[in-house]
Amino acid sequence: MEQHAEKAYEHVIYLAETIGGRGSCTAQERQAAEYGAQQLRALGAQKVRVEPFRGAPSTYRPYALAFAAALLGTCLAWCGGRRGMALAALLSGLGTWGMLAESDFTANWARRLLPRGKSQNVVGIVSAAGKPARSVVLAAHLDTHRTPVFYSSAAWQRLFSLLVGLAFVSMAIGALLYLLGAVTGWGGVRWGGLVMAAMELFALTLCLHADFTPFSPGANDNGSGVGSVLALAARLVREPLPRTEVWLLLTGCEEAASYGMVAFLDAHGGELQDASFVILDQVGMGKVSMPVPEGLIMRQRPHPEMLALARRVAATHPELGFSEHFGAAYTDAAVAHKRGFKALSLDAMPAEGATQMYWHQMTDTPEHVEVEALRDVHLFVWEMLQEADAGVGS
Repeated sequence: MEQHAEKAYEHVIYLAETIGGRGSCTAQERQAAEYGAQQLRALGAQKVRVEPFRGAPSTYRPYALAFAAALLGTCLAWCGGRRGMALAALLSGLGTWGMLAESDFTANWARRLLPRGKSQNVVGIVSAAGKPARSVVLAAHLDTHRTPVFYSSAAWQRLFSLLVGLAFVSMAIGALLYLLGAVTGWGGVRWGGLVMAAMELFALTLCLHADFTPFSPGANDNGSGVGSVLALAARLVREPLPRTEVWLLLTGCEEAASYGMVAFLDAHGGELQDASFVILDQVGMGKVSMPVPEGLIMRQRPHPEMLALARRVAATHPELGFSEHFGAAYTDAAVAHKRGFKALSLDAMPAEGATQMYWHQMTDTPEHVEVEALRDVHLFVWEMLQEADAGVGS
């Protein structure tokens, strides 16, 4: 098992140090995809290809537009009577819809106003040793996030979900207040809207700030996931599963609303209707764990079949210290959940009392990735694959 973890760690070093920050739709993300495809071909995976798609270069710009729309509405509410408040209600409503839709990977007006960029997925297959009876997709994302101040400390990270919720609620309340004012003519609602606007201005400032920060080296998030998928691919080529075909997927633009997973499901969802998806994201620090649920606003839970499978493996290997935790953000699994696929996401949680996860920070470098964590997730996923294969047709 150690050799698999060591090999995964070599991939982490290459991605985080040789390539470095791999922002969505950047040349570095493309370089990482080419590296992943080269590795899969060298390992002997089949049908390896790079599949281009149009993605988003920024996760923050759609949210910035949503907050800006709501703030413009507040300005209009103070510049006119009922008509101004009606426009304010409309714009705050548009901001609310835009934020909700963007966080739920759904097309919306903000996306239509923003430019797209070139990104890509890497896809390969390891065939079953015998006649295939099921498919499993092992996936990890190639891109890395920017490093804004709200990821700079454990305290900021704990506030992350609260800030997201407050920003969303402020626009929804603002829309209702201005609608009330437009209907009744009561101008006092403007003061309540002004309170909501303060939160929206704060959120807009954070979004604008974020896009001027550098991209994280992404050793743990998500060099560890990519390295683990490549290490598992090497083992699967040597030890193919008897009745399970394994798809290997390295996605682009996960950090910007999972455009890569959306593109993959658009292209291959029809032939993978009954497949199981295992997403590896930040598996390089601590003990194997699983976010239950995950998502920014709309929460998604793992498929019951996948959740039961993970729990069975955890019960068989108590030494791994498997746990379940609340997911503060999303992974590519959330898109698969939403579309009805059997999916779960695995990550790793640092030991209790640890104050640093290096999430979306410039300190997310290889020296903070633990080979022991890579070994444990390799074992956990391998056991999941073995049990899933043994259960085919049972």
